[in-house]
Amino acid sequence: MEKIHNKIMDIDCLTFRSPSGVRVFMVPMEKYSSAAAYYSVRFGSRDNCFSVNGGEFAKIPDGTAHYLEHKLFESEEKDAFALFAETGGSANAGTSFDYTQYYFTCGENFRENLDILLGFVQEPYFTPENVEKERGIITQEITMYRDNPSWRVFGNLLAGIYKENPVRLDIAGTAESIAKINENTLYDCYNAFYNPANSFLCVAGNFEPNDVYELCCEKLKDRDILNVATAPFDEPKEVLTHRMEDHMLVAKPIFEIGFKMPENPLKTQAESYVIYNILMDIMFGVTSEFFSSNREKGLINGGFSASVFNGRGFFVPIARGESSDPDTVLEEMQEHIRRFKKEPPSKEDFKRIKRSLYGDMVRDYSSADSVASILTDAALDGEPPFSVIESAAAADYDTLIKALDMLDEENACVSVIKEK
Repeated sequence: MEKIHNKIMDIDCLTFRSPSGVRVFMVPMEKYSSAAAYYSVRFGSRDNCFSVNGGEFAKIPDGTAHYLEHKLFESEEKDAFALFAETGGSANAGTSFDYTQYYFTCGENFRENLDILLGFVQEPYFTPENVEKERGIITQEITMYRDNPSWRVFGNLLAGIYKENPVRLDIAGTAESIAKINENTLYDCYNAFYNPANSFLCVAGNFEPNDVYELCCEKLKDRDILNVATAPFDEPKEVLTHRMEDHMLVAKPIFEIGFKMPENPLKTQAESYVIYNILMDIMFGVTSEFFSSNREKGLINGGFSASVFNGRGFFVPIARGESSDPDTVLEEMQEHIRRFKKEPPSKEDFKRIKRSLYGDMVRDYSSADSVASILTDAALDGEPPFSVIESAAAADYDTLIKALDMLDEENACVSVIKEK
C-alpha cells in the first residue's frame, strides 16, 4: 500500500491496486463523524462507440451509459437502495459525459455499506422484463430535462460548439435511441467498461483502511483485464455555429457563452482547470470591471457567472446568466478579452483571485463526501490525488498570460433561450 502525502492539507492518501485490478484511494479522517465511498468507471455518454482489445468499433445507442446506471441498482431479490436503507446509508449514482459513479455516505455501519456498494456494482442483473420496465421511466426523465431551460440552454451550447464530439449529445439519449437498448446491450457495455482496469474506488472520512482492503479482496471479482478504447473523431478547431436559439417559458432570456478550446490547453487537466478558472474570474467575476459596468448598464444581473466546463475529451470556458440582449453580452466579452491581451491583468489581481480560488479548494476538504469526490475526479483524469489543489498552489502569472493568449475570443458560441 502506497502513501501519498499532501503538505498543503497535511493529509495522507493511501492507495493500492486490489487483486482484481481496481485502483483504490483512501483518505482516513479520524475526527470526522461520517464517511463516503465512490465507485466510478470511465464510461459516460461520450463513449457511444468502442472497441475491446483492438477489435472493430461497435456503435451503441445514445444514452446507454445512463440506462445501465439505472439498472445496476436492481437485483433478483432486493435492489441496492433498499439494502442501503437498512444500514442507514444514503446512496445515489450519476452519469456524466465521461464517467459513471455510484456512491454513499454514512455516519455508521461503514463496512456494511461498503459491502453493499461493492456487491451490486459486481452483480449486474438485466432481463428483457426489467430493461423494458425502465424505458418509460427514463423517457420521462429525458422529457423532464428537455423541459428545463437551464439544461436546454447548456445542451444547445454544446451542440453549437461541437460537430463530431459525442459530448454534443444528451447524456440520457433520446426516446428513439433508448428504444434500441436491450439486456444484451447493457451486458456488453458492462463487461467492457466496468472492467477492473477501468474502475476506481475512492473513500474518505472516518473508517478503517483495513476494512476497505479486506472487502476489496473479498468482494471484487477477478476478471480478465481488457483494453477498451472509445472511437476517435476528427473535431474541427472552429465552433460548429456561433449562435443557437430556442424558445421556452422563461421570464427573461437566459444564455450560455462558450469558447472552444483543445481538450487540454496546458500541461495537465488540473493546471488547465485552475488557470482558466482564475482567468475567467479576473476578466468576468463579480469583482471585475466587466461585471460592475455591464450590471450598471442593465445588460447583466447578479446571476451572471463564469467558470470552466472540462472533462475527458472537452474543455470549454463558459459564462452564463440572464439578459435581454445576450448577443451584446458576447460582444462585450470579446472586446474585454481583446483589451486584456493588449493590457494584461496585473500581478496583484492574479494573486488576489488565486488566493480566493485556493481558499475555496481548501474549504472543499472540510467534508468526507467532498474529499471522496476530489479523489474520484483525480482518478478519472489519471492524475495524482491532490493534483488540483497542488496546481492551485503552484499557479503562476506567466502561465496565466500564456492561457490568455491561447483563448480565441472569436471561436465562441452563444446559446439563447428566449420567451416562448
